[in-house]
This record gives sequence, structure tokens and C-alpha cells, in this order.
Amino acid sequence: MSQLTIYTHRYSKFLECFAIDIAEGDAVISNIVRRKGGLFLLNCNVGSREVAERLLILLIDIAMQENPIYKQSSKLQEMAGDLRGTRLYASLRRNLIRFVKHNRVLHLEGYMTFRMTEYREKLDMMSYSLIKKMKLCQQD
Repeated sequence: MSQLTIYTHRYSKFLECFAIDIAEGDAVISNIVRRKGGLFLLNCNVGSREVAERLLILLIDIAMQENPIYKQSSKLQEMAGDLRGTRLYASLRRNLIRFVKHNRVLHLEGYMTFRMTEYREKLDMMSYSLIKKMKLCQQD
């Protein structure tokens, strides 16, 4: 098992739900702390790919909540779920497993900004395509 500390400023509710989720599995939560300045951190021991998979689900949920279109549309959220069978999703999972294996600290906002860019762009393209199709249907 390896120690992982997950930090966030904006996504404390997501991180709390993640902590509850992984505590039911094989991860050991050592502590959940809210520090001054709104910093929220979770210390846990992770040892399986299942925890990394759950962490990826957390990151994907955050990516959808950052996008105002996906935040409001459950239909678009379902469509985004179709990305799970793609090479992009497999690449995200592989990269996250490698990251967790070699790092002891994960900052959610930083990971979203720098390592989930391609996924967020794909979400934007999907929403743009859907809006474009809707406009074309309205014109007919």
C-alpha cells in the first residue's frame, strides 16, 4: 500500500463522497482535515487499481461539474458516460495509475487543469456538436 494525500480548495464535497466510497473498499482513510484558508485534504493508503478507478470517476465528475452545460443536463452526462469505452478513457486511467504509483500528493484542481485537459476538451466538443445539431434541427 502507498500513502496518498489529496488536496482541494473547491471540491471538498466531492472529496468527502470519494472518502466514503473508498472506505467501503480496500483503502484505509487515515484522516480527513479542513485547514485554514479553505484547504481540504484527505490522507489515505491505496493499494489497488480499484481505488485509482474510483479516483478517475471522481475526476470525471469534477470535469463535468466544471462545464456549465454538463452541470445542467443529465442527458449530456449520460452521453459523456459513453467515453468510458474509448482510448481517451483508457489513457486517462493508465496515466492516473502511473501518477498515483509515483506520487504521494494529488491536488485535484491542478490535476484537472494540467492532466485532464484532453478529456475536458472532448466534453466541450461533444456539447458543441450537440448544440450545433439542435440548431440545424430548428432551422429545418
